[in-house]
Amino acid sequence: MIHFTDDTLYWVAKPTVHTESAENAWNGRRLHSETTAALESAVERLYFWHGILVPAFVVVRPDWITLKHIADEENAEVRRILIERFGAERYVVELGATREQADDYGELYRVARPDDSDLVMVRVINSTPEPDGTSKVYWLRVPPTIESAREAVAWTFGIERAHDYAPVAET
Repeated sequence: MIHFTDDTLYWVAKPTVHTESAENAWNGRRLHSETTAALESAVERLYFWHGILVPAFVVVRPDWITLKHIADEENAEVRRILIERFGAERYVVELGATREQADDYGELYRVARPDDSDLVMVRVINSTPEPDGTSKVYWLRVPPTIESAREAVAWTFGIERAHDYAPVAET
């Protein structure tokens, strides 16, 4: 963009923009890059992870993320991304979570947090194997009132009572 005044020429270079498709975005796209700034201009580089503005290191150096970064982050969405990039399993292990319960539906882990509600996560294994025969492991955050893995998995499907969760088949 070029703009002239009587005594000044203003020039702004066209920014580089990286996006991804997103059904829930207003235009079907949102800012995102897994390796570089999602919005880069001559003035500034902004880093986005699936539409959320994050510090640069979260994208380009996720190995720099620490438990302190996660604990100090006030924005819940950015904190969620920090945990995702840090690794949910690593996060739970390094926090010192204890396995409270296990059943055929998964394993329930809890971390007591003195100034906050407990962090409770359920570890589940995908019932559908990947093409290479392995099965993905997922860590899902659930409310601190959850007391069993079955109750946690039921909650993720919007089922309030654990005994009401009884799938006939898993796909």
